[in-house]
Amino acid sequence: MSCYIDTNVFLNVIYKEPVLREKSSSFLKRIHDGKLQAMTSSVTLLEVTLDMVESGFSDSAELAVASIEDIRNLEIVALDKTMTKLAADYVVKENLTIHDAYHLTTALCRKARAFVTRDEDLTSKIAKHIKVVAPEETE
Repeated sequence: MSCYIDTNVFLNVIYKEPVLREKSSSFLKRIHDGKLQAMTSSVTLLEVTLDMVESGFSDSAELAVASIEDIRNLEIVALDKTMTKLAADYVVKENLTIHDAYHLTTALCRKARAFVTRDEDLTSKIAKHIKVVAPEETE
């Protein structure tokens, strides 16, 4: 079984965020090296692209997405109709954004053992549904 990776973990590395970059990069390297199995949603690729365009880095967005796609042992999960229907419930019942609801339903439908994120607001909303950890807290 694998863990689910939220978009912000990739953005820590892409934006070279102080302190967080090293921890998130080390976590992603462990996945690439086969020490961990992981997944993320195809929505992550959308979010990375949109965030980079909005932040003025549209020239680098394609390369950033390609670098995520190149991580070995990282499955990029496409949304299906079950996930989409469940996501709607989480938007309504848990007050999640549409993207966060897609992340949660992907993790739950694919039976992720943990949800890896640095988003404290999201953590407080989803912790009752799945174990939530920061990248450096993964085994």
